Amino acid sequence: MENGIPGSIDFRPGDFFWNFLNKMINLIFPITTFYIACLIYIVAFLCYLMKLRQLSIFFLLVAFSIHLISDSSGRYIILPYCNMFSEPFFLPMCLAGICLIQISIKRDIDGLSLLPLIVFFSLIAIFFSENYYPPFTIMSRSIYAHLFHFFLFTAHGLLIAGAYLAIRSVFLNMKDDVSNQIIIWGFASLCIAGLFGMLWSYVGRADFISWNHYYFHSAAIWFYYAGLLHLRLTRGWNQKKRAWILLGGAILVFSFDYLPQIGGIHTPGLLNAKIYELY
Repeated sequence: MENGIPGSIDFRPGDFFWNFLNKMINLIFPITTFYIACLIYIVAFLCYLMKLRQLSIFFLLVAFSIHLISDSSGRYIILPYCNMFSEPFFLPMCLAGICLIQISIKRDIDGLSLLPLIVFFSLIAIFFSENYYPPFTIMSRSIYAHLFHFFLFTAHGLLIAGAYLAIRSVFLNMKDDVSNQIIIWGFASLCIAGLFGMLWSYVGRADFISWNHYYFHSAAIWFYYAGLLHLRLTRGWNQKKRAWILLGGAILVFSFDYLPQIGGIHTPGLLNAKIYELY
């Protein structure tokens, strides 16, 4: 009872308006800043094409910083749940981070060459990504879920970047000194993701392994790269062969783990994002 009237509700239009506005700002902010970051990525790429290297690095750093704010704010809003469809938003930032690391260790040419890849995945996220706020389940409320996806998405970024640099070196007839190191870090990140994935599965289902499409896809990618790293011990191993095998691995990552998270091109079965709603 409010205002002495039984059953009445104390409705304050002012409070309702500010609560609604605050909610809308919270929902809009990570998406808007993501769009701004993507726009600046494109500017950095254009500067790269015009051979304005320093300006390109400056815009890349600005875009990465804004993207980091976007991703962090989005995850803060949805905590303690884990956004299972966030890789399209995370991957461009991961690639930008790899680019900046390469620049920081005086490998500007290799680093800036990733800009077309950053723009490509940014545009996919804008035009084909699923909703930023998908359905959640109680099993998502675990720190292991967040750690699993962070290391998994980072691994995907490293593996895709490594393949891109290797293929680029083959086409430009350049010596490749970078891609193998990136692939090793990507495989290590994939292994760490698997560890947190088992812990997450144990917390959510009391079992270290969940036998489903997602697990089989991850296992296939892991075994592929484990075999690839051992191929260095074989006779006749060379840069060109390694580049094409790395491209095959990137296609696996893109098909099995990335495509199910975007919209507009789904087909029943493998590319249907509905199979991931259980997570």
